[in-house]
Amino acid sequence: MLNEPHNKRIIIFGLIVFAVAFIIYLPTIWNRFVWDDIQLITHPLNLGKNPYSFFLGGGIYYRPFLHLSMAIDYSFWHLNPMGYHLTNVLLHSIASLLVFLTGLLIIRKKSVNDEFENKNKRIILPALLSAIIFAIHPIHTESVAWISGRTDILSTIFLLLAFLSFLIYSKESKFSGLILTCIFFLFSLFSKENAFSLILIILIYSLLIDMPRKKIALSLSSLSLVIIIYFILRQSKVINMMISSPGTENAFFSADIQIKNIFSILMGAIGYYFQKLLLPLNLNLLPDIPKNPLIFLIGFSPFLLAIILYFKRHNFVFFLISWIILTLLPSLFILVSQIGSPIGERYLYLPSVGFCILAGFLFSKISNKKLLFTSFAIIAISGSFLTYERIKVWENDLTLWKDTVSKSPSSAIAHANYGRALLEKNDFEQGRKELLIALQQKKISAELVSIIMDMLGVVEMRDKNYQKAESYFKESLKAYSKNVTALSNFGILYLRMSESIKNEEEKKSVIEKAISNIEKALSISPGFIQARFNLGLCYLQIKEYDKAQKYFESVIELDPRSSLSNEAMQLLLITEFAKRNIPIGK
Repeated sequence: MLNEPHNKRIIIFGLIVFAVAFIIYLPTIWNRFVWDDIQLITHPLNLGKNPYSFFLGGGIYYRPFLHLSMAIDYSFWHLNPMGYHLTNVLLHSIASLLVFLTGLLIIRKKSVNDEFENKNKRIILPALLSAIIFAIHPIHTESVAWISGRTDILSTIFLLLAFLSFLIYSKESKFSGLILTCIFFLFSLFSKENAFSLILIILIYSLLIDMPRKKIALSLSSLSLVIIIYFILRQSKVINMMISSPGTENAFFSADIQIKNIFSILMGAIGYYFQKLLLPLNLNLLPDIPKNPLIFLIGFSPFLLAIILYFKRHNFVFFLISWIILTLLPSLFILVSQIGSPIGERYLYLPSVGFCILAGFLFSKISNKKLLFTSFAIIAISGSFLTYERIKVWENDLTLWKDTVSKSPSSAIAHANYGRALLEKNDFEQGRKELLIALQQKKISAELVSIIMDMLGVVEMRDKNYQKAESYFKESLKAYSKNVTALSNFGILYLRMSESIKNEEEKKSVIEKAISNIEKALSISPGFIQARFNLGLCYLQIKEYDKAQKYFESVIELDPRSSLSNEAMQLLLITEFAKRNIPIGK
C-alpha cells in the first residue's frame, strides 16, 4: 500500500497531468465545426421523434454513447462549436489522468514488472512521465481537435476504467471489480468497436500474473456475455455486410483488396502507425498506406521484439507492446474494408496508451537525473509545439482541407471537401475547380460522385443556370439514388424554376415535381429537417396551407432552437394569414 504522503503526491501529480492535457488542447475551443461534425451532432434529430433510438439497432457503426454525448452537448450548446470542443478537451484530460493511474497500478504489479522494486518513489515517476507524454502527444490532435474524434476518447476512457477495475479484481478477488469491468467494457463498446481488444488484453495480462485458471475462465466468460448483450442490442447487419460481394454498396470488404497484397498492406500500415508514435511529423488527415521497404521493416519489428521479450521474460515491456498491437487490430481490419479511411491518426489514440507508458518507463530508467529531465523537457517542449501547430490546421474546414490536399493530392475526398469549404467562403471559381479535380481522381466512390454532382448543381442553381443544375442533380441521383441532400436540392431547384412561370397549371406541375423529390428524401430520412422545411415552402406556394402548416410545425418540434425553426415560425404566421385571407401587415 502507498502511504499517506505518497497518496497526496499522487493526487497532486494527477492534477498536474489533468492540467497539462487541458492547457495544451485549450486552443481548440476557438476552432469551428469541420468535416462531418454537423451531421454527427444533428444525427439524433434525423432519427425522428425518438432521439435515443440509436441505442437499438445499427449498421457497421454502432456508437450510442457517442451520439448520447452529442445530444447532451446539443442541449447545452446547440450549434456553438466552443462547447463541443471544450467537452473533447475535458475528456482528453480525463483520459490522460487514467493513463497516469493505469501506469501506477501496472508498475506496482511485481509479477508483471520485476524490473522495479516495489518502492513508491520508483512507481510515481514513470507513471507521471507516461501520462504527460500521452497528454501532449501530437498524434492525438485528430481525436481531440475534431469533434467527431470524440468516439476514440470515450472508448479509451471506458476501456481504461474497465482495465483498472480488472486490476482491482485480480488483486483483491472482489466480484464487484469484475462487475465494474463488464459494465465499463460495455460502455467502451457503446463508444467504439475497437474496445473488443480488451478481452485479449485481459487474457494476456492474466497469464502474465499467473492468475488461477478458474479466475481467468470466469473473467473471459463474463466479458463474452457482455459481447453477446452488445450484439443483441445492436441488432447488427454486419454479417450480411461481411458476406456481400466485395465492392458492392452494402458490402464491408473492398474490391481493391487481394489476398496476395494483404501482407504488404498490413505491414505498411503497422509500420506507419509505429513510425507516427515514435516520430509524429507530417501528420495528415487522409494518409496513404506507405510502400517504403523501411516502413515494412518497422511494421515487422514490434512482433519480433515481442517474441524476444516474451522468451526473455521481460513481462512488463512485452505486455505494453502487446497492448499496442492488440488495440490496433480492429483498426487494421479496416484496411480490407470500404467503410472508412484505411489508416488514420485517430486509430492510434487507444494504442498510444501502451506506447506512452512504455516511453515513460524507459525515460525513468535514465539514472542521471539531469540527463533525465533535460531529455524529457526537450521531448515535452517539441511535442507541445507540434501539437499546437497541428491544432491550427484543424481551425476550420478551409485550413484542414487545404493542408490535406497539399499532402494527399490524389485524394478525391480531400479535393471534394476543399471545394466545399471554398464554396462556403463564396470562392465559387476555385471551389468548382476543386470539385472537378475530385471527379478526375482514380479512386472515387459512387456516393462521393453523387455528393460532388449535388454541390455543382447547387452552384449552378445559385447562378440561375437551371438547366445545367438540373443535369447535375440528375447525375447525382444516377450515381447514388439515396442521396437525400441531392433529392431535397433537386426539389428546391424545381421550386425556384416555378417562380418565373406565370401559367398556374404549369407552375403547379413543376412544384409537384419538387414535392415528389423532397418526399423521396423524407422517406429515406424521416427526421431530415431541411426537407420538411422545403416541403412546407412547396405546399405554401400551391396554397395547400394545412400541409404547409404541418411541415413547418414539425421543423419547430424537432429542433425548436435552430435558425430554420425561427424561419418556420415566421412562415407559420404567413400561412395562418393566408388561410384566413388576411393581408400581411394589417
